Order: sequence, then structure tokens, then C-alpha cells
Amino acid sequence: METIRAVVFDLYGTLIRIHTDEEDLERVWKPMTFYYGYHGAKYDGPNQLRQAYRAEVRRRQRAADARFGHGCGEVALEQVLEALFRKKGAPWVTGEMVRGAGTLLRACSTDQAELYPGVHQMLDTLRGAGKKVFLLSNAQRLFTWPEMTMLELCSRFDRIFLSSDWGVKKPSPDYFGLVLQECGCRPNQVMMVGNSVHDDIQPARALGMRTCFLNTDGLTEKPECDLVCEGADYEKLLQTLLPGTASAGVW
Repeated sequence: METIRAVVFDLYGTLIRIHTDEEDLERVWKPMTFYYGYHGAKYDGPNQLRQAYRAEVRRRQRAADARFGHGCGEVALEQVLEALFRKKGAPWVTGEMVRGAGTLLRACSTDQAELYPGVHQMLDTLRGAGKKVFLLSNAQRLFTWPEMTMLELCSRFDRIFLSSDWGVKKPSPDYFGLVLQECGCRPNQVMMVGNSVHDDIQPARALGMRTCFLNTDGLTEKPECDLVCEGADYEKLLQTLLPGTASAGVW
């Protein structure tokens, strides 16, 4: 595929293997209740705080979807967490307090957050070969930027698009349009690499992009796309985009 000039990556399930659980009252919402209480926002136990969080997310999600279509609007969780402070009359709310709440929520709910083997080398190889490399993720900057920093990913893209920054998310064509505009080339010269048929492969194909499906979830039925990789097979991806790369010992 010598005509591919830019490669757009999904993040979770494509570059990062992750597992989170935001439902656990003891592990997640009990420490969150203490944190809010420390700052003057007293909730009557972790279940009340969890319910308030869910209700605020739903309210804002309806408003976001009204603008971009069902399932395509994105909520900025910073605003949700800030609203939870104000709901209980916190005497002041600072950005630092909100970021602290987000860090605590993510840390307490995360079981696993690690790169699939070979991510750094694959991204560096693509950029070294002159390909533009972008990230297009349905993600919250509040959670994702610290994870990407920890995993040394932030400097490995020409530009990073996180849905919470834009209020829209995949599969919206409006969100894909942002990265296509940044690529500066025709859609058929751009490859979307992702692990979601619904969010990555189908909308990219509808826009005329080339597609690579990474089957990291072990699906038995494969989608229509240009390339299917079983698991995070970056070597196969590189061999397709840069013929001879692996055999030359770069991988």
C-alpha cells in the first residue's frame, strides 16, 4: 500500500490493553466519597455519589447527542466531576480539585493499562519512513493524557485527537473529518487502524478511508476491510504499509 500517506490509530484495544471497572462501590466510590467530603461536598455514602455521577453523565450525554446524533456526542468528565462538587455546595472548586477527582477515579477503577508489545517501535518506524501518524480516540483527556505520558506515547504522533476535547466521538463522521483535514490528503490515502468494527472500521470505510482491523477481542466474524490482523500484529501492518520492513530487520 504505497499510496498510504497517513495512518490514524485508535488507542484503547489498539495500542493500549486496558481494563477498568467504574462500578465497584468499595474500591472506587468509597474513596471518591471521602475525597469529595474533604473538599466540602458531603455525600451520604458511595452509592449516592455514584448515582449522582451517573445522572450527571446521562444529562450531559443527552445534550451532546442532540447536537451530533445518538451515540456520537461526547461528555467532558471534568465538567461532570466539577458539577458533583457544586451539587453539594463545596465552598470553592478549583481545576486542581477536579483533576484530583479524575485521577482518583481512574486509578481506583483501573485493573490494567499497558502497551501491546511493539507499539513504540511500530509508531517510530512509520514516522521514520515518512508516514504521518495520528491518534483518533474516544477518550477523556483527564484520564488518557496521564496514561499516555506514563506509557511514553505523547510524542509519537503528529497530532492527537481526544474526543473530550471536541464534544464529539466516533463513529461520527464529524470527528473523522477533523483528522482527515489534518492529514491533508485524500481519504483513500489514509488508513484507519482500530479494533472496533462499529467505531473504527465501518465509519472510516464510509468516508473512503483504507482500514486495518486489529482483532484484539477475538471476534470470530471479521469485517470487510483492507487488512485483518489477529491480535495486535503490528509486524503484519508494517509489512503491508512498508514492504520489506520486517525482512530487513527493522522490526
